[in-house]
Amino acid sequence: MVFVQETALSVGLSVMAVFFVVLFITGSAPVTLLVVLAVLLVDLYLLALIDFWDLTMNNIIVVNLVIGLGLSVDYSAHIAHTYLIVKPPKELTEASDKRMFKARVAVSSMGSSVIHGGISTFLAISVLSAAKSYIFEVFFKLWFGIIVFGMSNGFILLPIIFSLIGPVSEDEEKEFELVRRNTRRKSQLGIELSENDKKTLADMENNNSSAAPAPPGLDKSASE
Repeated sequence: MVFVQETALSVGLSVMAVFFVVLFITGSAPVTLLVVLAVLLVDLYLLALIDFWDLTMNNIIVVNLVIGLGLSVDYSAHIAHTYLIVKPPKELTEASDKRMFKARVAVSSMGSSVIHGGISTFLAISVLSAAKSYIFEVFFKLWFGIIVFGMSNGFILLPIIFSLIGPVSEDEEKEFELVRRNTRRKSQLGIELSENDKKTLADMENNNSSAAPAPPGLDKSASE
């Protein structure tokens, strides 16, 4: 009973940490909840994998369950953040078309990074595949599941959800403020801005400046 309580407490605290960190980075509650859902599903799949491989729940497996939450959020957070900062073209008026466009750009922009991250992590743990020690066997099996399920949720499941029910800002000023806030947070955290971030911010600043209303008294009739 104590073991179950401690496991639930550890997983629960990890989920809370993931929620607040992703919320701080994205500034969007709906996107944060979808990322947390994708992360929780990884642990759910791991429980099924544990039963499939006939492993016994112990401290080693609990540690890997907690690690899985922190590792799999990396695959989903990048896709979610890119989805938020992508600005759909003005020709798209329907919300469904905007969602589809933003989801496609998010996958095309960050999909390769997610795949490369998963492959590099798998190569790092592949040396454990031939180990005879129980600890190393468990680590390899569960990390294999974390990588496969985490990449699947971040690269396949999350973009599909975004294309169906993802948030779409109808207010240009709110969308611009969201992008600017995310950019400021990246700078505060010492994260170098990508070319996509810089281009999106510059385009939105140009659009806002060109759409700014003329000062009073400088209308066409007054100029004439």
